[in-house]
Amino acid sequence: MQDISLHLLDIIENSARAKARNIKVRVIRNVMKNRLRIIVEDDGVGMDSHTIEMAQDPFYTSKEEREKKVGLGIPLLKQNAELSGGCFKMASEPGFGTVLTVDFELDNIDRMPLGNLKDTLLGAVIGHPEVDFDINLITKEKGIEQSFHFDTAAIKEELGDIPLTYPDVIEYIDQSLLEGIQNTNMEDV
Repeated sequence: MQDISLHLLDIIENSARAKARNIKVRVIRNVMKNRLRIIVEDDGVGMDSHTIEMAQDPFYTSKEEREKKVGLGIPLLKQNAELSGGCFKMASEPGFGTVLTVDFELDNIDRMPLGNLKDTLLGAVIGHPEVDFDINLITKEKGIEQSFHFDTAAIKEELGDIPLTYPDVIEYIDQSLLEGIQNTNMEDV
């Protein structure tokens, strides 16, 4: 994968396949601590400790439609985090969902770029309108914190019978995410 946002999309897709109804996404850029942290939390089926261990193995996948049992998403994300001076943690419990936390050293030469966060988040929201997304973007720099919160459950409530996939709604979501990313200075990370 060429950037962190593609890894994020892969993790979100894993959550959706795990029957998550709620997915929380946090992207935290902390300049003072030289960290970029990605947290994805879901309420999907969860995993036992053996499955968590296997999910980090590149020769394992839970996708039944694959001929070959290879799943590179999580192992590559873990490798990319560790190569850039960061770390990777995954916690899960059957029936209670999964929390994935990945840290990258912001100024590490081996850290891949964040990438097109807006299109990644827009694609996830529109691609899974049945899921409620709670998205927080936070930048901490020079003692100032800038944040952006986006909650599809609140939007769905406001829209009533109008789906998230309605063109005007897609445009609204696109613009909201763009403004949030710009306001938190995430576009050049």
